[in-house]
Amino acid sequence: MESKNSHDWSSENPQSATKSFIDYIDKEYYNSYLDESEKYEKVNNHFFIWITATGFLTTILLGVKEMVSIAFDLAIVFKVLTFILPLVSSFLLIYSSQKGYKKKEELREQARIECKYLINEAKLKFSHAKSDTDYETIYRWLNQEIRQIQLNQADGYLTAHNKSS
Repeated sequence: MESKNSHDWSSENPQSATKSFIDYIDKEYYNSYLDESEKYEKVNNHFFIWITATGFLTTILLGVKEMVSIAFDLAIVFKVLTFILPLVSSFLLIYSSQKGYKKKEELREQARIECKYLINEAKLKFSHAKSDTDYETIYRWLNQEIRQIQLNQADGYLTAHNKSS
């Protein structure tokens, strides 16, 4: 991720560079994982609502059809709807499963939690650092941990996404 407010990092001392890096991870990575997690949660909720609603409507239509004497034209509409609604529900369930929306939400939420933990740990380590070597060690540690999160995310995300292919 490229920072929108790039500056000349080469002139920064290790303490300043490490602080900037921690802030960057907090602002860009954490917020990105949070946004993606919330996006997939909304997608999953919308699919859940539609799948549940079609099942509920089918049940109501079947119940009403059995309890009330209805005209022939309306009976045909009820029959068609009670046939189509479960198909729609099944399609939505299969589509959402194949696209891996739930897995993507879980992956992004795990990354968000892990990223927040790393940020907090980095801040704690930073507060105890005394030398340029300490700051460099924190920077390298955080960079490696973020790299691992990114590799895990890429692997898991692509696996979930390509499940439909």
